[in-house]
Amino acid sequence: MELFISMKAENLNKGIYFKESNIMQMPTAQSAGFFIAEFREGDPGKLILLRRYSGLLKSRLAGDAEYFLEETTIGFKLYKKVDEEKEYMEAWEDWVVFSRRLLRELKGLVGDD
Repeated sequence: MELFISMKAENLNKGIYFKESNIMQMPTAQSAGFFIAEFREGDPGKLILLRRYSGLLKSRLAGDAEYFLEETTIGFKLYKKVDEEKEYMEAWEDWVVFSRRLLRELKGLVGDD
């Protein structure tokens, strides 16, 4: 199982010297960014177990304004709205710790070493 941690990239408008592009930006009150943890599994048997868990997690998070789960063909993505009241680097570190802890739990559930 693999874990990819990122943040939502914001689109830039076309400028004089740049074509439209994506750039990673630190979220601000205006950007309303999301932290993203993507959990991927390549083994078909383990993927079935991961999808069962993601379905349960998705139903528990239904209606939660802070978290959103999106299922993918190879696992799932968990989004967390960036808390604009909290210092960005502290929030990022908390997200990394949370994501890695969830990865360890998922590996235990699907039997990954």
